[in-house]
Amino acid sequence: MKETKHILVTLTPEQYACLSYLRGKMGNSDAEVLRNVFIAWIWEKMGGLVLGNCRSNVVVEETRQ
Repeated sequence: MKETKHILVTLTPEQYACLSYLRGKMGNSDAEVLRNVFIAWIWEKMGGLVLGNCRSNVVVEETRQ
């Protein structure tokens, strides 16, 4: 199983209301929704370029170890 990282995120009540609204539409848990919102935002802003580079860097780092 791949290693996962847990992060603490602080949201305002309004931000949490938006996250709650998206539950069931973009994921079933707060973590899933937030992760999918983050990925969608990167994809929109950078056309997926950053995600591709992140994956490439991870593969390079894993092969070095």
